[in-house]
Amino acid sequence: MIGGYRLHDDYRALKNTKPPAGKALIDDDQRRLFETARSESRWMFAYVAATLAFYCGLRSCEIRGLQWKHVDWERKRLQVRRSKTPAGWRDPSLNQACLTALSQLHMRAKELGYAENDHFVFPWHGRNKNIDATKPMTSWRSAWRSLRKAAGLPNVRFHDGRHTALTRLAEAGQPDWVIQALMGHVSPAMMKTYSHVRRQALDAAAAALEAPFEFKEQPRSGDESAPQLDVQPDAVTSQFTSQSDDLPSDIAEIFEESGSSGWTRTSNPPVNSRMLCH
Repeated sequence: MIGGYRLHDDYRALKNTKPPAGKALIDDDQRRLFETARSESRWMFAYVAATLAFYCGLRSCEIRGLQWKHVDWERKRLQVRRSKTPAGWRDPSLNQACLTALSQLHMRAKELGYAENDHFVFPWHGRNKNIDATKPMTSWRSAWRSLRKAAGLPNVRFHDGRHTALTRLAEAGQPDWVIQALMGHVSPAMMKTYSHVRRQALDAAAAALEAPFEFKEQPRSGDESAPQLDVQPDAVTSQFTSQSDDLPSDIAEIFEESGSSGWTRTSNPPVNSRMLCH
């Protein structure tokens, strides 16, 4: 510890230059993922959980904490009462995609006998597949890995669903306070991390910046049809030579020996690096 204190003043943390790990899926990848998830019943829990992540913006811990009493079918709302912090408690509205997925899981829960209000939407089950609906599921990692591999998306994380949801909201122009009310507490720094501007938005931005007049394609260098300069090179050269011709003979000889053209250059003031950054 003594040595650590000696180096305290000289310690500087290295800047993290790695890009954020999360990413937002394009529409085609989303469609492929969910079509694969609906193709087999063994991926039912992963399918519903992914739906709540991609189309409601829920975290995995929030999904695992859901109980059937938290689903308001009539008002189409969801009560999130388990999150990273109490700031994540909220009552987001449910769209049709989430309602359809939850209703399918609820029908299956009724058949298996774990559809009571206090039962967890994603109940615990051990290796022997015995369901205990009074405890939440610990993880759907194995199902998620096999699902994304079958969909041809091996590098997609489950948390990318939340990234995708926030990105779509930002692209749709939703205000920050609406995004936070739907997805829970999201700091301004995390808003920048989560909101991945997808290629469609960049294309739309480029189109919005299009010039109001037509740009004609110019011939490339070396093309015979390249337009001629308004000022001829000979005229420019004569301006340089005329300056040296007007100099006294002794000074002109010095410039000639040193290889200088005779032009005087003004010194450039030192440029502050901060000026360049801003």
